[in-house]
Amino acid sequence: MKNQISNKDSNNIIIEKKSAELKAVCGLNCDDCQFFGDQCQGCRKLKGRLFWGRCPIYCCCVYEKGLDYCADCSQFLCQKFLDQITTSIGL
Repeated sequence: MKNQISNKDSNNIIIEKKSAELKAVCGLNCDDCQFFGDQCQGCRKLKGRLFWGRCPIYCCCVYEKGLDYCADCSQFLCQKFLDQITTSIGL
């Protein structure tokens, strides 16, 4: 994972790294999720194996295509993404 660090201060480095780790491959911010913390540590830390099962978005993006984010994919907004993201946010 690439982190851009604009300040050499060690506190800023930690903050920026944490922020990057909380961004899921689908683009959602894990810190905004009601399950983050006790039930889930985020897809990046859990390598796509979340409390509810394996995330098809993570598997496709990271394991199959070797990407950091779905938005980097040439097929972004594919049906797999749309099906899973609408389920994840309750639509």
